[in-house]
Amino acid sequence: MFRRGTGMLALAACLLAGCMSIPVEHMPKADALALLDDPQGASDPLYHIRAGDDLDIKFFYTKELNESLKVRPDGYITLQLVDDVKAAGLTPKELDDELTRRYAEHLKSPVLSVIVRSFSGFRAYVGGEVAVPQLVPLDGGLTPLQAIYRAGGVRMSGYMQSVVLIRKGSDGRPVPYQLDLSEDALSRGARDLRIALQPSDVIYVPPSPIANANRFVQQYVVDLLLFHGVQLGFNVDYLYNRTKDNATVVP
Repeated sequence: MFRRGTGMLALAACLLAGCMSIPVEHMPKADALALLDDPQGASDPLYHIRAGDDLDIKFFYTKELNESLKVRPDGYITLQLVDDVKAAGLTPKELDDELTRRYAEHLKSPVLSVIVRSFSGFRAYVGGEVAVPQLVPLDGGLTPLQAIYRAGGVRMSGYMQSVVLIRKGSDGRPVPYQLDLSEDALSRGARDLRIALQPSDVIYVPPSPIANANRFVQQYVVDLLLFHGVQLGFNVDYLYNRTKDNATVVP
């Protein structure tokens, strides 16, 4: 009886202290992700236009067709004579070629240039237990820890041993990775510290280990998309359908 009572007291104390281990759903390690200082593993260096980017379309001979516009959330732009054109996912050169082809049906030997004035999509989101959750520009390349510093640093309540990196998969679905950015990882020079962030990445610093990684990712990303207006390019329909029937996440 004494042993049972002592065990229950110890369990209660552990729960109150936050040391009770709710089974953490397995998240893949980030071992296969490209590093910022590894050119061999770097992604395509060519910039691909994204929703939210500001474009200038300049015509050399027919300046009345010049346009300054923003890429819509659906990835399209609307231009005189040629109407809707899919811009997101193309490089500026590819969009230039596509517009030249389309305008050739209306103009004789069209000459134009596509200029990206602002790279709105070239950002990552940092949230959770950081000073100021925000979108962080990826100019010059950033690691997850550098992005956290740009968001004002981690709060005392942040659990840096299990930071979540959410990256868009090939089908648009969010894929979570577990990162160890703790002081111990710093002292070891861990690989996670040198991972190169990509546009639309989400870095989340939790207050404690995530109890259910997949459910958390669905709800957190949908919350960003629907309630905070953060454009990340994830598959919204998939996220919404997966999230609407889920229970509340235990952080």
